[in-house]
Amino acid sequence: MKRYAAFFTLGLLAGMMTMHSFQGRELEKLYWEKENLKVELYEKKEQIKKIESQQETLLPPTVRKIELEITLEDGGFVEPELKLQVYDLIKGLLGEEVLALPYPLIFNILDNRIVEVGDKRYRLNVEAVILGETLVYYLKASKTTDEELT
Repeated sequence: MKRYAAFFTLGLLAGMMTMHSFQGRELEKLYWEKENLKVELYEKKEQIKKIESQQETLLPPTVRKIELEITLEDGGFVEPELKLQVYDLIKGLLGEEVLALPYPLIFNILDNRIVEVGDKRYRLNVEAVILGETLVYYLKASKTTDEELT
C-alpha cells in the first residue's frame, strides 16, 4: 500500500511539473504579449497627441473670448447693464477667424458709439484693441446729454 501511495505521489509530482513547464511557457508568452501591447498603446497615444497638436496648428485661430475693460470718464462705477449692451454689439465676432477680421471694423464698431442704459446715454471711445483668441477692448465711456448729440 505504501508503494502505491509513493508511486501515486511521484506520478502526481511529475504530472504537476510537466503541466507547470507547459503552462509556464504559455504564461510567459502572455506576459510578454501584454507588455508589448502596453508599449504599442503608449506609442499610439503619443501619435494621437502629436496629430491633435498638428491639427490645432493647422486650423486658423478664432476669437474664443471677448473681454471688455470699460472705465467711466468721471471715474465712477461701470454699470453691468452697460457692459451687457456693449457685449451685445460685438458678440458676433465670437468664432470668427482672427486673421480674417478687418482691423478698421474692429476698432470702428465701438468708437464714438452711443449706448443707452436705462435713461442714461454713454459715448464710447476705443482706447485700444488687442486682437487674438481673446479679443480685448479698452473703452472709455462718458455720459452724454441730448444737447451734445445734436
